[in-house]
Amino acid sequence: MSEQMETTLGKSLDQVDKIRRWQIVGAAIFVLLFLVQAGSVIATLHRVGAMVSDAERRMLRADVFFMAYTVGFCTLGVCIFISRMTSKILKAIELSSKP
Repeated sequence: MSEQMETTLGKSLDQVDKIRRWQIVGAAIFVLLFLVQAGSVIATLHRVGAMVSDAERRMLRADVFFMAYTVGFCTLGVCIFISRMTSKILKAIELSSKP
């Protein structure tokens, strides 16, 4: 492998590591925001008191949690897809550079 290809591969691997760190940070932020959102829903339901029936309360909680989980899992799916494709491309580069 030439020196230029090794340098390029090293930079690519460093970028992959950086992206994975950002994904972990993003997951932590998602969990934090989900907890804030859940707390907000609970506080709102306590504030409205008797104006809302129990069925409406359960429906609101379920809708909010379902929405948050859907966004989170879709984001996770995209991140996993990008990571998998990046590793495949880097393996192809490595294999093509071998004599």
